[in-house]
Amino acid sequence: MSRNIWNRIALAGLVALCSTPAAWSHADVFSETPFEQAKQQALREGKLFLVDFTASWCPPCRQMEKSTWTNSDVQNWIKENAIAVQIDVDHDTKVKSSLSIEAMPTLVLFTPKNTSAEFGRQVGYMDASELLRWLEGAKSGKTAQDLAKEQDAGNAVFDHLGKARELQSAGKNAEAIDEYIWIWNNASSTDPNVSPIRQAAVPVELKRLFATYPEGKAKFSELRNEAERTNNRQDWIILNMALGDDARVLTWFDKAKLDPKESDTIQKQRTLLEPIIFNKARWDDATKYLYPNPIVKVNEYFKQAQDLKKPRPDTEFAKDFDPFPGMVMLLYGAYVGAGKDAEAQQIASECLRLDDTPAMRENLKNMETGMKAARAAQNPVAENPAARNPKTQHLPFTHTTPKLKTTK
Repeated sequence: MSRNIWNRIALAGLVALCSTPAAWSHADVFSETPFEQAKQQALREGKLFLVDFTASWCPPCRQMEKSTWTNSDVQNWIKENAIAVQIDVDHDTKVKSSLSIEAMPTLVLFTPKNTSAEFGRQVGYMDASELLRWLEGAKSGKTAQDLAKEQDAGNAVFDHLGKARELQSAGKNAEAIDEYIWIWNNASSTDPNVSPIRQAAVPVELKRLFATYPEGKAKFSELRNEAERTNNRQDWIILNMALGDDARVLTWFDKAKLDPKESDTIQKQRTLLEPIIFNKARWDDATKYLYPNPIVKVNEYFKQAQDLKKPRPDTEFAKDFDPFPGMVMLLYGAYVGAGKDAEAQQIASECLRLDDTPAMRENLKNMETGMKAARAAQNPVAENPAARNPKTQHLPFTHTTPKLKTTK
């Protein structure tokens, strides 16, 4: 059993010995419906039924209340896939006894296939990523044992990545290709601890490898074609990026953007499409299809940033850690680059309303300057009408966009 699991069980057991009942209120993610009725509702709707056993005197329960249960990804997932209830063990001893709850927090999960027997349970603190991995696994039919095996496989992925890089550095390119294929076939695309390897590290390493060993492209071209046959758009885009075939992605994108049925697919793959769209200076496409509702998206980013800033037991952040400015810059830059200055100013104002910091102001200023220069370089005549007729004199270009207010 891993140290993390031992720590969680030990902490939960210790807390169970130190009870001082007090008032308790639960997060909005939980239904107010009584236990049995909520279970039947989950069965009718074909959803998972999640029960959180908690107590007002339980420190890890309170930590989950502050971070896990308020995490936007957790809330959205439960809203779509589950009915969740929270049981205060000091007030509902009947349900506690029926499920043999001995320590808090304990999460018990039922599936719509069998609501009479629990699918699995977790004892102790869980952060948002751990909880989502468990819930996603349960939804797909995986057991706790299956998920433990995946964790071991995740550790193996890092080992294979290190080996692939060593082989690549030694010029053993064919062997390195085999290692990258193993990683591609075994790394989870949903585990937040492993998926970045598949989505970012592997494509970067492969592009570097293909530059000196183009023969290696054949096997990954087959994987790319298989992803297209199975309509796995995420894998297909990643593999095209690794193969240096952005043109193929843009050809698909230009068809998909005209099909309303593909709008959800474009949004799901927005992060992967961003570098491809921006590298081709297709800022107007970015505003229309990647960020069609910019103010809504800015607020989504802000909520995500707030979640990232919440303390986690296994993560340390600098005191002034603020991911929000970096998260919104591509969106803002797209509107500046597309010449949609009025909308860009609205975006900037919303960013400052949410996070009026020196970092935000500096990022907005730098992005505006850079994107306007890029816009002028791309279309000098449109940006400088005097270029049409050098003999004609024009006043310097000015705009009436309000200046950002100075911080106090």
